[in-house]
This record gives sequence, structure tokens and C-alpha cells, in this order.
Amino acid sequence: MKVAIIVFSPTGNTLKVGQMLEKQLISRNINVQLYDFTGNGMIFRKDNIKSFFKEKIKQHDLLCIGAPVYAHHLHYNVKNIIKALPKPENGWARLAVPFVTYGGINSGVALREAAKLLKHSGRLTIMAMKINAFHCMTALPQINIKINERMPGEEALPIIEELADEIVRFNYGVIKKSKDITRKLNYQKLKNRVKAKIIFREKFWHKFLYPKLIFNYDACQKCEQCIEICPVNCIEMTDDGPILLDNPSCIHCGACILECRFNAININTNWDKLNNMLENAINGQGPLVSNENPKSLVYS
Repeated sequence: MKVAIIVFSPTGNTLKVGQMLEKQLISRNINVQLYDFTGNGMIFRKDNIKSFFKEKIKQHDLLCIGAPVYAHHLHYNVKNIIKALPKPENGWARLAVPFVTYGGINSGVALREAAKLLKHSGRLTIMAMKINAFHCMTALPQINIKINERMPGEEALPIIEELADEIVRFNYGVIKKSKDITRKLNYQKLKNRVKAKIIFREKFWHKFLYPKLIFNYDACQKCEQCIEICPVNCIEMTDDGPILLDNPSCIHCGACILECRFNAININTNWDKLNNMLENAINGQGPLVSNENPKSLVYS
């Protein structure tokens, strides 16, 4: 059996889960290709996803797609990837396994969105997985609370091992029939599904509501580390210093802020308000939370 794992991982959490899954599958004698398309210029600058697929992804029997959850949703860049998938033929698998990482507050409707898009592409979602992980925004020094620091780690291994075992069981025919599990992924309560659909409009929030990145050109040394680390290639260097592009647009992951050694990048926001919102969320209060239990799970 050949498994292809493709991931989008702005801060490394989803890639880490993909690598852990890869390791577990290889230890079970499964042939695996892992490809991280984070920061891939063919996708984000040239908008040439089909060429990316043709050049990078090998023939496989099972396709695993990993993504972070942003504002209760599957990240829209990953939605675009799934929409552009080749038809399940000529070496492209009909069977799929989406998995997501999220910062402990709400996994939202991301897995169901992935399964529905995969179904539209002609695929069956036969398993899925959510993994509780470090909340990337709380890595910023202005945030007082660190949510799920150093996660995913050993605590995620039993869940990932379970998914690997399920894939092996399917490979050896223990699971006799392929069944689509999209309905199983509708696990959020109705109020959380409504919030995700009406309030948390991810792409709109990114463009119009999220606080903007600001550059301190006096502090900037034009080292271009922000350009290197940006997961969507949305930063470009000019004579004056870095600027943000409109297309692709910033996804507010905070990677460039953490990478900059000269503290030349920041977010224009009310830090007290943001701290209060996150502290409420980690205590299970406020509009962000789902209070789902368990936090990490394999659906099969």
C-alpha cells in the first residue's frame, strides 16, 4: 500500500503530526510520501496547483491531507488545494483521510468541510483525525497565557498510532468495505455549527477584520527571514523594507513576528482585549469555545 500525506502547516503543528503519522506507517511496512506544501511558490505566488500535483505527488492508494483549523474552519488555502485535486484515477487514490490540528479551543467544522470537498472531488473519506495542539497566537510575547504549549507531543502519539493501525487494518482487508464517514464528522453541537457558518467567516475575517501586520522600518535590517518563513509567500522586500501583498494575503499566523530577530514586525491590536478573550476561551467561556470532549480523536 502507498500512502501520500500532504500538509499545510504555517507554524509546524500539522507537519509534526504528519511526520508522526509517517513514522508510524513506515514502522508498519506502509510505503509513505510526505509533502509539506507550506510556502510553496507554485501554489501561493504562481497559483499553479495542478503543476504542483503533477511534479510532486507520486502514485498512491490512500491520500491523507493535513491542515490547521482557523476560526472554526478548514483553512481556505487547503480548501483550494482539495478543490484542485486531480480526479481519482491514474495513480490518484479514491480513498482519503483528512486530519486537522487546532489550538485546543474549537476544532469547528473543519473535518466535515474537508470530507465534503473530498466527496465532491470523487473521493471517499474513510477515516479522519483531530489533534489538540499549541495555539499559535499564544506564542506571541504579548499574550499572557500559553495554550497547549509544546503540543502535539507524546500525548498525541496514541491517537496517531490508532489511525496508523486503522489504515493497516484497511490495507490487510480486516475492514472489508469502504464507507464514507462524512456524517460522523458532523460532531459539533448545532449552536457551534451555526456560529461557524454565520459568524466565523474565515476568509472575510482575514481580509477585513483581523488586526494588520505593521513593520518598523527603522528596526528592520532587511534580512528577509520574514519572507523565508511566511507560509503563503505574502511578504516582499522593497528598497524601504518588507511589504504585504494583497494576493496572496496574510493569514495572521504570527510566524514572521516570532522569526524576526530585530522586533521589526508586530500586530496592530488591543492586546488587553485579546488576552482577555483567550483567557476566557481556555476556561471554556465566550463565543470561541466548543468544549468538545475528547479533544483529540480518530473517526473511523
